[in-house]
Amino acid sequence: MDENIRNQLDKFERGTKYVQLLRPASIDGGIFKLKKSEITLAIDRFEKSDLSRMKFVPASGAATRMFKKVFAWLEDPKGNKTEIDRFFERVEELAFFEEWLKVADREDVETFETGLDAKVRWLELMLYSDGLNLSQLPKGLIDFHLYNEPQMPLVEHLKEAMNYASKDGVARAHFTVSPEHLEGFEKAIGQWVSRPPFDSIDWDITFSHQLKRTDTIAVNANNEPVFENGEVVTRPGGHGALIHNLNDLNADLIFIKNIDNVAHDRMLNDTVMYKKALAGKLLELRDDMMTLNVSLEKGLLDENQIQNLRDKWKIRIPKGYKQLKSYLKRPIRVCGMVKNEGEPGGGPFWTTDNYIGESLQIVEQAQIDSSNSRQKNILKSSTHFNPVDLVCLTKDLKGNKIDLHDFVDDELYFVASKSRNGLDVKALEWPGLWNGAMANWITIFVEVPIETFNPVKEFSDLLRPEHLKKG
Repeated sequence: MDENIRNQLDKFERGTKYVQLLRPASIDGGIFKLKKSEITLAIDRFEKSDLSRMKFVPASGAATRMFKKVFAWLEDPKGNKTEIDRFFERVEELAFFEEWLKVADREDVETFETGLDAKVRWLELMLYSDGLNLSQLPKGLIDFHLYNEPQMPLVEHLKEAMNYASKDGVARAHFTVSPEHLEGFEKAIGQWVSRPPFDSIDWDITFSHQLKRTDTIAVNANNEPVFENGEVVTRPGGHGALIHNLNDLNADLIFIKNIDNVAHDRMLNDTVMYKKALAGKLLELRDDMMTLNVSLEKGLLDENQIQNLRDKWKIRIPKGYKQLKSYLKRPIRVCGMVKNEGEPGGGPFWTTDNYIGESLQIVEQAQIDSSNSRQKNILKSSTHFNPVDLVCLTKDLKGNKIDLHDFVDDELYFVASKSRNGLDVKALEWPGLWNGAMANWITIFVEVPIETFNPVKEFSDLLRPEHLKKG
């Protein structure tokens, strides 16, 4: 048996290793809430910095899950008639409605106002290849917002990149995309960067794919490999596989934000302001660590200096020489956190740490032992949510590229339940990009406004005020 498969089967046998939560991170307890004056200083620090910048956007995969509810409607239209009718009351507000209307005219489909059968046909035209085929497009290429013309998330990310990922007249952005979608992304970018306002700046846009070697096997309930046509079934290994893609990038500051987390133009200024503020706080932390490193290299291990930085940054900085020397070689990240308003996903916690006792981590619910009442209570008392809003420093304090693989906690993989062709299977996902893949980074959390977090997880989110022309 292939050694890689054997190692994965061993992980299935061991199952998900639960993180041990100590307490939630909170304001003044691991999460910074910046005053206006602090935001101004942080932005100024960022704008004066000569460090290179890049925007990193995970954008792989089709939007199939975004339309999960529509697939359910089509399986039982009569049973879902109320929801379908409610959706079509506002359907003309969608950015892609005009294109959808053209397709319906081309296919000679009755207006959706004639009844349920017509609405079903319209929904089919939205999803399938004889129409808009949205369920097979990547989210980045679906029209989310309407201005004088529709715009896709890809374009919104370019707007952001112009504002905080540019230096010396060049904006840099990197997208991870599926191979089958690369041509579509390249075509769209080629069209947009030649138009105002994007033509006012030079662009350095690159792409990569999730590495095939990071795919993982699927197993049945007995942890035996699942086969199809004589081959072991494999699946993409989750967003944690993208640590390899991130590691290949060469920039000092890298901003990470998911492809579907964009909002209408009227909210762009706040988004840019807080992105710059996060970067400025990272640079302040970096400067403090550089000062500490200079002292360490001179043999001046000052516990008071370390304690002052512990108090300032609310993190567990080691006081022993060897531990501190190793600690200062870590990559650094500053993560935006929003107040928890019921969105699913991970959050900020203090957890046990084998190296420094305790550390700040972003933890997914799947990493928490739900059978442990104490752990459940800590989870319930969490006040903030992780919107995937990160600024990363992937070079050391002397400007040398860090190998990010050295700072992954390989034990923080997930075993998830999936379905394949009607069969329940288990899938292995590598330590998440902002979870276990960054577990051994120097980390601080900063509160950002909920207005900067506008994900589109399902199609109906596009009817939220933050995605409409009039909020």
